[in-house]
Amino acid sequence: MLAHRYSVSLSVALAILTATSTACGPKRVTVGGVEMSYDDGARTLMSQGVDAERQGDDATAKARYQEVVNNYHGSPSEPDALASLGLLLYREGGCAPSRAYLERLAVEHPTHPRASQAKTLLNECPTTTGGSTVAAATPTAEVLSTYERRFGEATSPAAKREVASAAADAALAAGDGAAAVRWLLRVRDQEPEPAQRSALEAEIREVIDQHVSFVDVRRLVETLPGRDFPRPLLLYKLGRIQYHVRDYAGAQESLNDYLKDEPSGEHAAGAQHLLARMSALATVSPTKVGVLLPLSGKHRSYGELALQTVRLALGVDKSDRGPGVELVVRDTKSDAVVAAQMAESLIIEDHVVAILGPVFSYAAVPAARVAQQLGTPILTISTADELPELGPYVFRNALTNRDQVEALVDYAMNILQMRTFAVLYPRHPYGEEMLQLFWDAVEKRRGEIKGVESYAMTDTTFTTQVKRLVARDVLNLRGDFKRAEQECDKQPDSYRKARCKDEVKKNLKPIVDFDGLFIPDYPRTIPMISAALAFEDIIVETDPRRLRIIEKTLGRKVKPVTLMGGSGWNSSQVPERSGRNVENALFTDGFFPEADDKVVAEFVNAYQKAYRRTPRLYPEALFWDSARMLGQVLRTQHPTTREALRAGLSGLRDFPGVSGPTSFGGANDAKRPVRILTIKNGRIQDIPDPDAPPQSGEPTETPTEP
Repeated sequence: MLAHRYSVSLSVALAILTATSTACGPKRVTVGGVEMSYDDGARTLMSQGVDAERQGDDATAKARYQEVVNNYHGSPSEPDALASLGLLLYREGGCAPSRAYLERLAVEHPTHPRASQAKTLLNECPTTTGGSTVAAATPTAEVLSTYERRFGEATSPAAKREVASAAADAALAAGDGAAAVRWLLRVRDQEPEPAQRSALEAEIREVIDQHVSFVDVRRLVETLPGRDFPRPLLLYKLGRIQYHVRDYAGAQESLNDYLKDEPSGEHAAGAQHLLARMSALATVSPTKVGVLLPLSGKHRSYGELALQTVRLALGVDKSDRGPGVELVVRDTKSDAVVAAQMAESLIIEDHVVAILGPVFSYAAVPAARVAQQLGTPILTISTADELPELGPYVFRNALTNRDQVEALVDYAMNILQMRTFAVLYPRHPYGEEMLQLFWDAVEKRRGEIKGVESYAMTDTTFTTQVKRLVARDVLNLRGDFKRAEQECDKQPDSYRKARCKDEVKKNLKPIVDFDGLFIPDYPRTIPMISAALAFEDIIVETDPRRLRIIEKTLGRKVKPVTLMGGSGWNSSQVPERSGRNVENALFTDGFFPEADDKVVAEFVNAYQKAYRRTPRLYPEALFWDSARMLGQVLRTQHPTTREALRAGLSGLRDFPGVSGPTSFGGANDAKRPVRILTIKNGRIQDIPDPDAPPQSGEPTETPTEP
């Protein structure tokens, strides 16, 4: 057993020595013969690991991930490497080999996109307490007590090594990594050969990194004698843990203690990197606000509009300085990686007290993870579902699809007493999400979905789908059609029979068994769909005079249908291009520039005066409200720390925003009434919320986003 242990340990030692050779020096590393920055080195190795895993080369992938985990602590790639390595090891061997990496990911990086998966897997693994499995705690104590006695009775170094090695194996099998470290140190102390001692130390490093619980790291630091190996390694791990749980004072003490012992050690670069980050984090400029927007790339136009709005809302001039605030603007270049890098730069280098933006989910989520990790409030208008779950420093001021559908269905069923619905939706992520949300909202209120049809994004004709909704597609299945044809067969000749049957097909009434038809789409498609509905005699008119004319023309009574949609309907193009085919439609939005509201009117007038155009919800209205909310907290509460600003934002209630009175509720997710809009005589109109409080005074990848 000892020979086998030494052989494995020596290979581990060589791997670690090879990997750590690239991490020497405080700022520069060498990877594959190329000198680069510390973070770039980690990114390069991570990329190599991902490529290898995609090609099925798991051995190389594990080696690259392990290099990042071991030698690039504090780099942006470290949590990705922990996730990839932990999940890869879990697929291969289950809980035992993967636990340490999954645990580190869950504890050190709780907002990482794969942290929840890691927590789920850990919950399925055997429960541990203090590094030992609960079920095995008592037998392990008894077994280790026996090894303790045998070790004391051993009379030669070789015998003591054999007992201690067996005890280390037993401790590891029981999940007690701390005990395994103590026994392996005894094996090393009894080993005279330098090469074998080095191999044992490499194995101890591996056990500490993979099998020692976070609680036991501190216990080992406090109980192991002297300042020699492995105390520096334990100090470094303890410092990393303290850093990630924001015990910055403890982290600085542990990491400085490590550097005192090993100023040129293998983890010196990582320790210096974390200390530099903490030093920068301690500096805050209370009036500096970071702004993260796509000012180049595919979403440049949205970024420029948002920046104009923020400057107008906060009253800053072209130098980005205004009363009590200084903007520090950074371009995300319409790129997720750049967004995360710029968020870190704003916090670490520019010392901003908070961040506004980004606009879109692909950039907002990585930027928000960085802000949460570094304890800096970030206020974004993205609709990404995961944002409210990232942590208390992440604020979302958005109009979500769920909010829209809930408000629309609630109004239709509780105010208008509608009970039956059909859905005609586009086959893309937005349409499919809206279908599911609408269906759930209707069923929750005990309504009924009578029919569902879909169409491709590229479709320009919708006759087939509409015919299916009203049972005009397969006429032979309809009894009324069969009976009418039988009457036609009574005609005296074939000509009259054929003419009769043509008239039957033409005049066969649609079966309209739904009160509302939900169409979650946009102005390009809505006019074409509404024309197809009108052609199939699906009537939307409710005006009594017009309805009488229609019924007289058709020769029968008709049941009007209410067309319904989301914020994509809120465009003058819809009634302009559709005419009365969309009359009385109901749809939602968070902002209506023509609303009879003082706050909205003042915003629209200011915006039109400054930029000679009418603002819209994304990004102007929501960024206006976001900037004004942040400005109010800065001017009235004068927070000097990021935590104080976070508390100020979190405490906002019924802020008089142009998108409605806004409050930050649980998980810092903005709550406001959703506007219900309709079309009357070719014009979009606001339906006031009867439950909304009056507003007064001044504030002191995609279809759901712009």
